Amino acid sequence: MHGRLKVRPPDAARRRQREEKLRLFRANMAALLEKAGRGQDDAELLTLTGAVLEANPDVGTAWNARRAALLRRGGDWVPEELSFVGRCLGVNPKSYGAWHHRAWVLRSHPQPGAERALCDRLLEADPRNFHAWEQRRALGATSPPEAELGFTGALLSRDFSNFSAWHHRGRLLAPDGGGVPPDRLREELELVQSAVFTDPQDHSPWVYLRCLLARASPAPRVLRVHLDLEDGVAAVTFSRAVQAPPELTLWDRPLRAPWISAERRGRPACTWLCPLPADVATPPAGPGPISVAWCRGSAHREVELSRKGEKEAWWAEPVVPQELFWPEVGVAERAVLEELAGACRELLELEPRSRGCLLTLLLLLAATDPLGSEEEMRRCLSALQEADPLRRGFVADMASRAELALALLREGAEPEELRLPGKALTSLPLLEHLGSVTRLELGGNALRALPPTLGALRRLQVLDVSHNEITTLQGVPPLPRLRELRLDGNPISHAPALSPLAACPRLSVLGLAETPLAVAPDAAARLAELLPRVTVVLS
Repeated sequence: MHGRLKVRPPDAARRRQREEKLRLFRANMAALLEKAGRGQDDAELLTLTGAVLEANPDVGTAWNARRAALLRRGGDWVPEELSFVGRCLGVNPKSYGAWHHRAWVLRSHPQPGAERALCDRLLEADPRNFHAWEQRRALGATSPPEAELGFTGALLSRDFSNFSAWHHRGRLLAPDGGGVPPDRLREELELVQSAVFTDPQDHSPWVYLRCLLARASPAPRVLRVHLDLEDGVAAVTFSRAVQAPPELTLWDRPLRAPWISAERRGRPACTWLCPLPADVATPPAGPGPISVAWCRGSAHREVELSRKGEKEAWWAEPVVPQELFWPEVGVAERAVLEELAGACRELLELEPRSRGCLLTLLLLLAATDPLGSEEEMRRCLSALQEADPLRRGFVADMASRAELALALLREGAEPEELRLPGKALTSLPLLEHLGSVTRLELGGNALRALPPTLGALRRLQVLDVSHNEITTLQGVPPLPRLRELRLDGNPISHAPALSPLAACPRLSVLGLAETPLAVAPDAAARLAELLPRVTVVLS
């Protein structure tokens, strides 16, 4: 009721007891600082640090002073010190200082049996004590894997929501990140199915399931080599953003010019550019050998370029459907993935708003038969939007990736035109796979900006992004072959927002109809000054 205290105030005796503890702590701390300041190192210093730390294990100065005193002390002090740290952990089981000190003691005097028992007690009290889990993982080499799996299984039998236990179990089954062995995978899938059918809304087993099916991220590889012989530029595109520029040998001659990213930013990028020397820009007749190597050779590749007339030549890796959706999946057989998809469908009949189940089913469909499951994938994405309104942006970006990937698979290898109007796209992923596209139509979507990764489209000539939500082109890199850009119906209101277009050397037509800028009184003059060689269509 109003006016009533929720906590009973301490009586006089307990108040006096607290005040006395505080007085002793302050006195011990003052004496400790005085001794440490004078450089005194005696038995009393250990007593003072013990009194301070047993009251508050988070005083780093006391731990430092205690370590210095122990280093000068003779005899076997390890068992006594481990017992002392155990008492401090009883006061605060998640004290960084206490765990750091215990690790310092055990580095020179390991005692795996006692440590495992301590971790057991602490994890029984708090199954999510991440310090105890880290200590237990450090002891993993001296513990039988089956015993550790049994321990995590016991914790999960009491609470399937224990993220830490799932994580520890995954580390035991795939210590090198290479995926779970097939013979063990089915056993784990039975445990996961028990968990998800117990509580379909619990995210932890769904996350664990996706980790079971995944392997370590594949190393970056060369997707495309493009030579613009007219402008004298070589472009190399990788499957993932890389930091170091590639080394390119063209007709047995290394290109030593500095490489720059197509995004024009000082960060890892998928596409890197290098100017061709004058005597190499006009190569001999017929295709020539190209050797591409990146860093330590993880993406080394020797390929034969196909000449496309006198202006360009290129080589491209075939599209791998799996890489477009879920690059890490690959340790499970197709039959296992299809069986899991069936289990997800069965669960969705009971719990149609299970977010983890919807996301997992979407990834399983994409990994097995994306073109044959288009409509089911879209239904999953629509249901995810409704079931998880707080993550609408994440789901919308996933839907954008799905639409672009499906379009790529439908068009086949090396598409020159890609049309995705009215698909509710909010982002533009997978541009590293669109290096051959000359015409890209994205009108009527929900794009708020054009990404810097657009620089990977070295052959793009026509770009239609009309009737989106783009307000500025800041950050858009130069597009060497862009001739026509349609921005009609976008909320662009200032001419400086279009300044990056001045770096597009072949741009000749710019559409700005139905934009706020088009009805500005001085729009034509400003645009003529900014883009003197471009025909601007304002109506």
